[in-house]
Amino acid sequence: MMAEAEAEAVRIKAEADTKVIDQFAREMEFRRVEVQRVRAFGSKTVFVPSDGPGAAMGSTMAMGLAAGMGADRK
Repeated sequence: MMAEAEAEAVRIKAEADTKVIDQFAREMEFRRVEVQRVRAFGSKTVFVPSDGPGAAMGSTMAMGLAAGMGADRK
C-alpha cells in the first residue's frame, strides 16, 4: 500500500516536472535531484553516465583506476 502511494507521488511529481518551461527552474530541479543522489549514496560515490557520449568514459575510468591500483602494488 505504501509503495503504491509512493509510486503515485513520483508519477504526479514527474508529470508536474514535464510542465515546467522555465530553464532556471529546470536547472534547479536537476541540482536538487543531484543532491538527493549524493545524500542517498554517500559523498564518496562517483556517478558515471550509462548512456550517450559519456558511457565510454565509465569503462575508461575503471581501467585507469585498475591500472593505477596495479602500479601502486609494485
